[in-house]
Amino acid sequence: MKYYLYCLAIILASVFLTYCKSADEDNREEMARRSSVRDAVTVSTVELKRSTFYHELVSNGKVFAKNTATVPFRVDGTIEKIHVKNGDKVNRGDLLAELEDFNYRIQFEKARQQLEKAMIEFKDDLITFHGSEDTTGMSPDMLRMSKIRSGLIDAETNLREAEYKLKHAKIYAPIAGAVADLEAKEWNPSNIYSDGLCKIINNSVIEVEFPVLESEYGFIEKDMPVNIIPFVSEGTGYTGRITKINPMVDENGMVKVRAELKNGDKLLEGMNVKILIRKPVEDRLVVPKEALVIRQGRDVVFVREDSLAIWKYVTTEFENSDSFSISEGLEEGDLVIYHGNVNLAHETVVIEEEK
Repeated sequence: MKYYLYCLAIILASVFLTYCKSADEDNREEMARRSSVRDAVTVSTVELKRSTFYHELVSNGKVFAKNTATVPFRVDGTIEKIHVKNGDKVNRGDLLAELEDFNYRIQFEKARQQLEKAMIEFKDDLITFHGSEDTTGMSPDMLRMSKIRSGLIDAETNLREAEYKLKHAKIYAPIAGAVADLEAKEWNPSNIYSDGLCKIINNSVIEVEFPVLESEYGFIEKDMPVNIIPFVSEGTGYTGRITKINPMVDENGMVKVRAELKNGDKLLEGMNVKILIRKPVEDRLVVPKEALVIRQGRDVVFVREDSLAIWKYVTTEFENSDSFSISEGLEEGDLVIYHGNVNLAHETVVIEEEK
């Protein structure tokens, strides 16, 4: 009897251990299965519609004031007074500087006196050779001979020269604008300043010169709007229009282009700027740049179909700073995933991010 009970106990214990082991294995399998199920990925989508794509051309350029004047010293002399400094705004005709003009005033006075003397000699010559001071009816050749014999022509020439020198001992602004590159100093001879007194820069209208590739020549055209962005203030842009396209390609395969805009002193002569030209291309399937990813070396866009991310190979047509136009692989109405798509795989479960 004891032996029977002992065998029964062993059998029951064996059955219990087997059951527990099986239950434990089932639990571990269920835990592994659950852990292998990936959580749904939160994504953002945009419905694909046909729209206008803006083809972009980007270049770097330099600013030039459209109206600039170099102010020279037209005569030599000691600089007696400078009335302006760099940055001063001047109007056309404003006095900028003066040279010491004593010698020029003396020369002018002598030339004037010489002319008066020559006029007397001229009248004497007319009376001597023609019997009268009246030149009515006198031939141009006879009149000219009297002027030469009397020295009148030389006297008139000398007076014009003296007048010119005296006049240009004072230097005036040839245009309105701002004074720049003023290096001259008072009580120095003017002839040591080979670049003249200064420059006058009128920044009210500026030109921007920039190059485009030979292959992009067909992209640009006169009067096309351009966005001009200074490097010193990225994001702040000004709008101008193309005014000049140089019809030749240089040794670097570039074509020079100029754009113009009304400035209002926002941009300075010589400033470096970025040029952005946008040309509209109608009726294109346009996706955000973030929507495109690379899979197996090819361009891929994920679209959401119900709760699954479906991977589609695409062919891009154009590219700009924030988007692509797609020529093949997508259809109008597709829900294009543009956020949360970096680590997606085909048929990954996804949910739309709440907006």
